[in-house]
Amino acid sequence: MKFARYWARGTAEATGRNGAFVSAVARGWSNENPEEARRCARERAAKVAAALATGDMSRQQYFYGERPLPEPIVRDFRNEDGETIGVVTRNSYGSLVLNTQELMFIDVDDGEPAGAQPAGDLISSVLSLFGRRRAPAPVAAGPVERAERIAREKGLGVRAYRTASGYRFLITNYGFSAASGEAESLMKQFGADPLYMRLCKAQECFRARLTPKPWRVNVPQPPVTFPFEGDSERARFAEWERRYNGVITRYATCRPAGSYGGALMERRFSPLIGYHDQVTNVSTGLPLA
Repeated sequence: MKFARYWARGTAEATGRNGAFVSAVARGWSNENPEEARRCARERAAKVAAALATGDMSRQQYFYGERPLPEPIVRDFRNEDGETIGVVTRNSYGSLVLNTQELMFIDVDDGEPAGAQPAGDLISSVLSLFGRRRAPAPVAAGPVERAERIAREKGLGVRAYRTASGYRFLITNYGFSAASGEAESLMKQFGADPLYMRLCKAQECFRARLTPKPWRVNVPQPPVTFPFEGDSERARFAEWERRYNGVITRYATCRPAGSYGGALMERRFSPLIGYHDQVTNVSTGLPLA
């Protein structure tokens, strides 16, 4: 997993071909100490400034996959040997995210809000108001049916959850390397979003959002971005966080939608799954967000 404990912002200047000064700001990181993070930030800012000055911006995604995500670490999970198996971070718009070394999460969007009536059933209901009924249109196998088949064919323990925009699936009895071809193939079979698969491969971990997206609970996004510049920015974020935390207790991020492959579960995954279910308010029956 690519995460860092220390982050900083750095600035740098360069002179363009026309003699004008160009400035740039960049994030730097380190798992050693804050000063190393600041040094990294200055070096990265210098590279960006030089590229801007020369017009060499051909690699707009130059750092994609080469850096950890700029997210503060809120909590980590370790196995009996002291090795990190999961990290909780806060993403760019303020939601908590569980990042796992081997526990596979797969989010699949189905394009319908949770609880929406299938289009075929809706049309039949409307027609019935005028005394006309028609047989329901055949429905293609959806994400849950597909997950059940995959679990049966591959001998996997799979938990299904309903989310605000689709489904979340969790493989409970087998660990995967997020960067492996095996993981990519399985996620494709479940119908995972290609961008999510790219992120998992680049960051070498699986990700599951634990708390609602702010705009779904009528809270604005954070007023400042991490890493914070000084006490003022930290205070502004803390105020936003208090507001956000006060609202999200009235919502759930997902709810149970089925379990396949029996009670198969790797013992080492139990703390991660328990934490996921607790923070997402799985068993509360609250509205999804």
